[in-house]
Amino acid sequence: MSGDQIIDVHHHLSAKPDDWKKLADECGRLKIRKIICFGNNEAVAKAMEAFPDLIVGFGLLRLGMDNALMVDEFVKMGFRGIKFIRPAANYDNRNYYRIYGRMEEKKLIAIYHLGIVSNRNPQASKFQDVDNNRHRPIYLDTISRAFPDLAIIGAHLGNPWYEEASMSARWDPKLYFDLSGSTLKKKTPEFIGNLLWWKEEGLYSPHKQNAWEKIVFGSDVEINMIEDTLNDYLRLFEALELPEEYREKVLYGTMAGLLGLGAAAKA
Repeated sequence: MSGDQIIDVHHHLSAKPDDWKKLADECGRLKIRKIICFGNNEAVAKAMEAFPDLIVGFGLLRLGMDNALMVDEFVKMGFRGIKFIRPAANYDNRNYYRIYGRMEEKKLIAIYHLGIVSNRNPQASKFQDVDNNRHRPIYLDTISRAFPDLAIIGAHLGNPWYEEASMSARWDPKLYFDLSGSTLKKKTPEFIGNLLWWKEEGLYSPHKQNAWEKIVFGSDVEINMIEDTLNDYLRLFEALELPEEYREKVLYGTMAGLLGLGAAAKA
């Protein structure tokens, strides 16, 4: 395994306390030092109390239903960021700017679901307002330009809008992406390497960042599948012969910097 510390930025937390213990045990085995969790907000807060050294809570805020006052509530609960999914309008809708501005003031991190939302239960889905076009990564580019001090993580490298995501990452210094979801299962290392091609120096790196400084580890799977996702990342590193420096940044360093754990993220 590359490195001796890992931060997982993407876990949907069960509301069952017994599952929190299973998660903690698995994270210990895999050397995951911190895991960002979201789901039922009250359950996340309780899980943070139970495992304060491991679980980093993010609030779940419903864009189009909740307002900016929720940001302050989440800060009081000890959350370090907010997860967004299924917005009532595109993520960059100006009606949401007060929320993003408050997050920027409070130094919270934003995580956005990108791409297609699962439709495992079609009968239930017909009662939901889901428009997957609202989940495009290009909207994070708009938000990042409007709120340059807001750290943003987009899930799934924008699947299926990979080029939008990767080019936005190149241009926006505080915009990051994880590779969770089906991407590492269905796309070749060459495909991903061609998306993440720029180096720290030169005409094509406007913020002096290597492309791999914009990627963070996220699992987004059940507890017993976290190791499988981690191995997908490690196989990708090997196939691309990624230097150890950038493997460490993906698995730990970049996110550690954003959480203030001692490793500075370049920006």
